[in-house]
Amino acid sequence: MSAAIHSWGSYLRWMLATLVLVVASAAVFNAVIDPLGVFDSPRIAGLNAVKPYLDHHRELARWQAARRACASAGIFGNSRAEIGFDPENELFARHGLSAFNHAVPGTSAELSLRQISWLDAAGCMPKTMVLGVEFFDFLGGARPRPLASRPTAPAPRPDLRFLAESVFSVSGLRDSLDTVLLQHASYPATLTPRGFNPLLNYVPEVAQNGHYMLFRQRAEENVRSWLRKPPRVNPAEGGVSENEQVLDAILARGAEAGATTYLVIYPYHAEIRLMLERLGMGELFAEWKKSIVAIAARHAAAGGRVEVWDFSGVSPETLESIPARGDRRTQMQYYWEAGHFKKALGDRVLARVLGEENGFGVRLDDGNSDRTIAEDRARVQALLAEPSPLLAEVDAVLERHASR
Repeated sequence: MSAAIHSWGSYLRWMLATLVLVVASAAVFNAVIDPLGVFDSPRIAGLNAVKPYLDHHRELARWQAARRACASAGIFGNSRAEIGFDPENELFARHGLSAFNHAVPGTSAELSLRQISWLDAAGCMPKTMVLGVEFFDFLGGARPRPLASRPTAPAPRPDLRFLAESVFSVSGLRDSLDTVLLQHASYPATLTPRGFNPLLNYVPEVAQNGHYMLFRQRAEENVRSWLRKPPRVNPAEGGVSENEQVLDAILARGAEAGATTYLVIYPYHAEIRLMLERLGMGELFAEWKKSIVAIAARHAAAGGRVEVWDFSGVSPETLESIPARGDRRTQMQYYWEAGHFKKALGDRVLARVLGEENGFGVRLDDGNSDRTIAEDRARVQALLAEPSPLLAEVDAVLERHASR
C-alpha cells in the first residue's frame, strides 16, 4: 500500500513538473515570437520579423511601438489613415522627420486625443501631426461629454490580464504559431513596425472577387450606417458636438507643444460623394467642411499652426473607374473600395500637405473655403446630371437599399 501511494505521489509530481515545463516553454516561445510586438523581442527574418495583423490588444500594441519609436511626426485617424498613410514615406525623412502611424480602425478622434496625451507625458510629443478628420464620425451630432483639459487616463501597459491572455494561453500560442507561418506568406495581413497596414491580404481578395464586389459590399454597408444616424453634425439642442469638442482639445494640445497640425479631409471616392448627394446630405457635408475650417481658423488666430487640406473633391484621382462586375484582373491604382484608399494615393496626400505641388487636393482657409466648397459641390451635382457607369452603380445601391 505504501509503495502504491509513493508511486502515485511520484506520478503526480512528474505530471506537475511536466505541466510547469510545458507552460513555461510556451510562455518563452510566445515572448520570443512576440506577435503583438509588445515585448520588443528581436525580429528575426524567417521567424518573427513580419508581425500578424491582430484585432485584440490593438491600443496596447500600437502604444508600445509608438513609445519606442518616439517619432517627431504622428499620423492619427481611423482605418483610412492606417491603410493609406505610410509613415516610411521618404518625404518625412526629406523634411527631417521620423514618423509613426498611430491610427486604429473603428476609432474616433477621442483615441487620438488620448494617444497625444500619452506621447506628451512620455516626452514624445510630435512636432508634426497629420490628423484625418472623418465626416461620418460627426454625422449624428453626438452631445458633448465632460472632457478634462488634460486627460489623465494612463497609457496602456502589459498587465497580468494581458500576460494571461497573450503569454500563458492557448490563444497566445496560436498567435505565435500564426506569426511563424506568416513569414512565408506572399500577401500577409500585417502591421509594420511603424504602424502602417499595407493591406496586402486584399490583393488575393481582389484576384478572387474583384474590386467591384469590394465597392458594392462597402457601399451597401455605408448606406445602412449613414441612415441610422440623424442627418446633422451638431446636437439637436444646439452647441458643439462631442467630436468638435475633441478636435478642439487636440488642436489646443498641438498649439501648447508648438506642433504643426494638418487636418486632412480624406480622399473619399466620388461614389461616396454621389451617394451623399442622392441621400440629401450634400449640403450637410459642405457645411461640415466649413465648420472644420472655422475650428482651424479659431486656433490659428490664437497662435496655433494648423492647416486644413481637403482631398474629398471631384478629381481624376477620386473618379478612378470601378472595374466591372466579374473583372478579377484589374488592380485599381488608388482605391481598395470607396472609403479606403491605397498607399499610392496616400503618398500623394502626404506630399501635398508637406509642401509638394502635385495638383491633388486643396488647402481650405477663411478666404477660399466658401467658394471652393461650392464649386466642388457643383461638380458633384453635374455628375448626377449625366448618365455614367458610376451613377448607375450609385442608383443601383440606393434602389437595393430602398427595396429592403
